[in-house]
Amino acid sequence: MARKAVALISGGLDSILAARVVMDQGYEVTGLYFTSAFSKAFGHEQNTHAAMVSRETGIALRIIDLGQEYIDLIRNPKHGYGKNINPCIDCKIFMLQKAGAVMEELGSPFIITGEVLGQRPMSQRRDTLSVIERDSGLRGRILRPLSALVLPPTQAELDDLIDRSRLLGISGRSRTAQFSLAARYGIRGFSAPAGGCLLTDENFSEKLRDLFLEQKDISPLDIRLLTIGRHFKVSPGVRIVLGRDSRENDVLAEIASPGYHLFQPADFKGPVAILTGSPTAEMKELVGRLLVTYSKKFTGPVRHVQFNDETFVAGPLIESPESFLKRIGAH
Repeated sequence: MARKAVALISGGLDSILAARVVMDQGYEVTGLYFTSAFSKAFGHEQNTHAAMVSRETGIALRIIDLGQEYIDLIRNPKHGYGKNINPCIDCKIFMLQKAGAVMEELGSPFIITGEVLGQRPMSQRRDTLSVIERDSGLRGRILRPLSALVLPPTQAELDDLIDRSRLLGISGRSRTAQFSLAARYGIRGFSAPAGGCLLTDENFSEKLRDLFLEQKDISPLDIRLLTIGRHFKVSPGVRIVLGRDSRENDVLAEIASPGYHLFQPADFKGPVAILTGSPTAEMKELVGRLLVTYSKKFTGPVRHVQFNDETFVAGPLIESPESFLKRIGAH
């Protein structure tokens, strides 16, 4: 019977290579792909690079949603942020803790990661790797096959459960060795490094910081709403988001739920909108005017907008949303 191992699979080249190197030693690898509201592929995990390359490599992939707990971690990371709002050290620790439960379930002696010593300035330094092992509670049980020969041996290596001489000693930021290994294994279709995480995106990070400052309770839907549409911040906790194309209109329609109020064109082609906050008469009028203003074609003085079971009349907005609210005396 094949020995079992667990691997963190991001869809990037390093994680797939790390798993493949261990498979060469007779291990059956179960891959873990962690998703969250901060993932660019959120809601489409089965079609990610991770899913496709895992199938091609023979890795059984499990998709695990990190949920609300992960949002709370992002808001208050113990080890701080990287360049944007990416707490890479805390993220790795959190994922490894989740992976530890699967490791115990399968009876695996270690968890495989694609980390390469010195490749990332924050999370892949020698001292940081040690911190990750300590705080995850997995000291000696995290196998980094690509850099194993320049790191202390894991318990599995000491116990001869894995042949250390068949592991690698890659370090630094050059990826020449990885590309050569990928060619040897025939691995294609992997994603760019950090390509799937919104937390490394500067524009998204600015929106998220603003949301953290103005809103105490934040749900995955709040995060997802930040990733699409044209945003109009009316006041703390009150935001209007307009779809910019049919895909975004569909996503906004999916998000609509208590606290996320959906507005749609009734007799014209244009965007749909989500309002967060109270749908007061002033807010409804503003949303209606924005829908008309950003419709592709507008003729005539007014159009009709659908909100819940009612239809109301709206004309275009001829001033900024802030000026409109100030003029009508909204609070």
